[in-house]
Formats: sequence, C-alpha cells, structure tokens
Amino acid sequence: MIKFFRRIRQTLLTQNKASQYIFYAIGEILLVVFGILIALNINNANEKRKNNEKIATILKEIQVDLLTDITESLSLFDRFKRSDSIQDIILNNKYTYEDYKSGKVQLIELYYDSHEVQTNGYDNLMLNIDNVSEERKTLLKDLKNLYVVYKTYIDLSNRRMQKTVYDNIDSYYKQKWAQQLLLGNFTDEAIDYYLNDISHKNQVASYVNDYRWVFRQSQRFRINAINAYKDIAKIVKNEDSIPEIVSYISSDSTLLQKTVGIYRLKESVGNWSNNLEITSEDGLLLVSSEKFSNAKYYFLKNRLFNYNDIIFNFDKIESGEFTLSKNIEGKATYTKID
Repeated sequence: MIKFFRRIRQTLLTQNKASQYIFYAIGEILLVVFGILIALNINNANEKRKNNEKIATILKEIQVDLLTDITESLSLFDRFKRSDSIQDIILNNKYTYEDYKSGKVQLIELYYDSHEVQTNGYDNLMLNIDNVSEERKTLLKDLKNLYVVYKTYIDLSNRRMQKTVYDNIDSYYKQKWAQQLLLGNFTDEAIDYYLNDISHKNQVASYVNDYRWVFRQSQRFRINAINAYKDIAKIVKNEDSIPEIVSYISSDSTLLQKTVGIYRLKESVGNWSNNLEITSEDGLLLVSSEKFSNAKYYFLKNRLFNYNDIIFNFDKIESGEFTLSKNIEGKATYTKID
C-alpha cells in the first residue's frame, strides 16, 4: 500500500502536475488522519469494554457482600428474638431459684452481638470510580446511601451495644460472688441478686434495648441491600439468578389473602390501637389504624413481617388471629372481625 502511494506521488512530481499533487497530498493526509481516528476509536472501545468488564466484576463482588449482609440480618433477627424472650422471662420474674441453681439461666447481658457490614466490594468500586460509565453512575448514589448512611447507623448501634456489655461486665466483676460464678457455682447470694436486685433487671432491659437498635438498623440495611442487589442484577444482566433470600416480598399469596381484613384488639401489654385494617399490595402489607394509615410492612421470613422493630407474626392466622410486638410497648393479639 505504501509503495502504491509512493508511485503516485513520484508520477505526479515527475509530470509537474502540482495542482493534482496538492489534492493528492491533502487526500493522503486525510487518509492518515482517518486511520488514526479509527485506531483511536478502536482503542477507546477496547478500553471501555475492559473497564466495563472490570466494573461488572466489582459489582458482582458487591452482590456477594450484599448477600452475606442480608443473610446475617436474618440470622441477627433470630438471635435478637431469643434474647428478647429471655428478657421477658427475667423482667416478669419467671426464673426460679432452682433454675439458677441448676445453671439453666443464660446471662444474656454479658454477650456482645453485632452486624458487621461487608464493604470489600464497595471499597474496591471507590478505588475504580473513574472507570464507572455514565449509564452505571445512577447506581452510585444508592450504594453510597447504603454503605455510608445506613452502615453508619449500624456501626453506631454496634458501639452502643458493645459499651453496654462492657459496662455490665465491669459491674459483674465488682460483685464478691463473681469468682464463684466463674467456677460454675451459683451461690445463694448471687441467686438473690439475679432474682431480686433491680439493677440486674435494668441491665437486662438496657442490653435488649441496645440489641433492638442493632436489629432495627440491620433490618433497614437489609431492605436497601435487597434493592441494591436487584439494581446491580439488572446492570450485570444476572436477574435470572437472584437467590430467594434476596426479597422482602412474600411469595405466599395464600398467606397474604388470609391476612387481609379488619382486626380488633383481643389482649395486650402496653398501648395499642383498638382496631387494625390490613391490605396487601405487591407482596407487602399495608396496615391502617386510628393512629396511622397504609403503613408499609416488609416480609421478613416464615410468616413474619416487620418494619424497624415492629413485628407481625401470622403463625395463627388460620384461626383469625395474629400477634404484634414492638419495643417497650410489649405485645398484642388481634382477632379478625371482618
């Protein structure tokens, strides 16, 4: 090709065809420029493809982290409910002298629990932020909200609970019977403390309240993590492989139909609405009462729905009843009337 153009150039020069040579020279320059532009476009296209592939890999890494956090959030709920049940036993004096003497009682206020958010994928994305294409930058705002705002809430709740546990442990070791308890011996003095001392019950109540905040922030994170996981799935085109656990919508249409109705308060501990109306929309529950309307509740697991620390349990819905629990307000049972 080069020899071909050289011959043309030499022919035009030897024949003194200056005007034609000028046109030829301009054409050759344009041809070179076009060649360079084509090469640049090909190179840019290759770089863009490589960057997109790299970002797609990082987004899939974030999905792995999100799945871990969603699973941990559900596991945290089970652990929290167990501690909440033990708190109910302690505060209502259901443990006996024999329970403590036999060592069947767990000192829940001495055990730290937390939800540690996984951030490897997000941190990696931030290191490659310049390689994120414009069409994918719409995802960045939601991810920042998830990993900065909601993670901060979780971290603060974790630290608060950790401080409470450390304070409880310090208080525990100040008791003169603590060493005997470490040896597995519940002395009568220790048992009297756990049964009757108001400071112990306050420690338990404070501990579970902090635990409840960790659970509450963890659930808020889970809802937003599910949304982020699905948004990433659309971008990386793996929507067909979304795990069942990545959902806050109940797929049990029969259960949803059974929950719909008007309910009256049957019995309760604390201050509750006298009547509730439940409707269903897109797999979620909408709950209305004299205090609020269309409050949205998300599917948690089994027959449980929640928002923050309010939990609806429909394990008795076949008989027209369900239970409702919330923070210090206690629990309530509602019966369907329509």
